[in-house]
Amino acid sequence: MPETFHSPQQVKVFILYLLEKIGYPLDYNDLATIVIRDGYVDYFDFVTYFHELLEAGHIKRVGGDEDEENQNKERAFDRDSYMVADTGKMIAKGLADDLLLATVREKSYISAMRHLSLEKRGAVIKHDLEQVGDGTYIFHCSIQDCDGLAFELDLRADSYMQASRMRMNFEDKPDVVYRGIVALVTGNVNYLLEK
Repeated sequence: MPETFHSPQQVKVFILYLLEKIGYPLDYNDLATIVIRDGYVDYFDFVTYFHELLEAGHIKRVGGDEDEENQNKERAFDRDSYMVADTGKMIAKGLADDLLLATVREKSYISAMRHLSLEKRGAVIKHDLEQVGDGTYIFHCSIQDCDGLAFELDLRADSYMQASRMRMNFEDKPDVVYRGIVALVTGNVNYLLEK
């Protein structure tokens, strides 16, 4: 297990970095899960520093009922989402390189993407088959998310059956294909063995 961050600044920047990098609002449970999942931040630090960031205006609440005077705060977390405010974005972009190792940032972002499905991120999945010769096909596939084009791939298939299998597998599990390709090109092939 990796060593946890000891500095409050590191924990806060880490929370802001992941929320900013993901680029869309997350509910409290998803945010807590992705921040603590790799062991750099423990749950109690997350709760403490998340509330400090929220109170300081670096994270803002989106949606839900604004009147919480008579409601349990934990119940409010269930229906609200949170995103980085402009000041939080400046902090994340300005300090992430200084306070967080590149390997920590990359591993944590990949881990967060594992947790958050493409559907939850509002990704648009496209694919088609193009016949380019006698019995030869090109399988085209792409994924676009809130940041634009995330993935685009063209593969040659030597038969219609092979091309159809590619299309079916991609259509069935585009997030697994995407994460598998990312894992291979980043050298994180252990991902393929993890659940």
